[in-house]
Amino acid sequence: MLDALTDASAVQLIGYCGTLGGMVWPFCRGRIAMLSVQLVPTVCFSIHLAMLGATTGSALNALATLQVLAAIPLGTHPNFRILYLMILPVIALLMAATWNGLPSLCAAAAMALMSIGRYQTEVVPFRLFMLLALPCWLAHNTLVGSLPAMLSDIVGITVNLWMLAQTGTLGRPAQKLTKASGSCPK
Repeated sequence: MLDALTDASAVQLIGYCGTLGGMVWPFCRGRIAMLSVQLVPTVCFSIHLAMLGATTGSALNALATLQVLAAIPLGTHPNFRILYLMILPVIALLMAATWNGLPSLCAAAAMALMSIGRYQTEVVPFRLFMLLALPCWLAHNTLVGSLPAMLSDIVGITVNLWMLAQTGTLGRPAQKLTKASGSCPK
């Protein structure tokens, strides 16, 4: 009984570490800052979902870690576009190799949308694609029973909507973001 409790605690602790990163990155104002902070949830949720037995979500989060690292230099080093694009077919391969029905489909849809988002070099399109992807992750994480990941998704959706409203994308007066790298809350 103690082993099961310890394992469950470790699963949740790792998941909530991912939640913290998932809750912080949407507050970042620049693409590079958002991507850098996204490394935390991709690593943590890969481990967390593996411990829950959600193999597609785990594998795609591991792939997302590589993708984030390849996406960071896209704006300044266009040669990374080829490397980045080479990662995209792996999404379908991982989904097929770890197929578990609807959760796998939701995770792959989320990853595909996030891939398009991370490919963007401007903040607003980046956020818009993340906003489209997060409900797919929310569906996956609901189906596999990950409360930490669901919390991260809900906060991510909410904050991205708020940040897009601040830029005028959602009908409010625009506030221009001037730095590509931006910053995160302190």
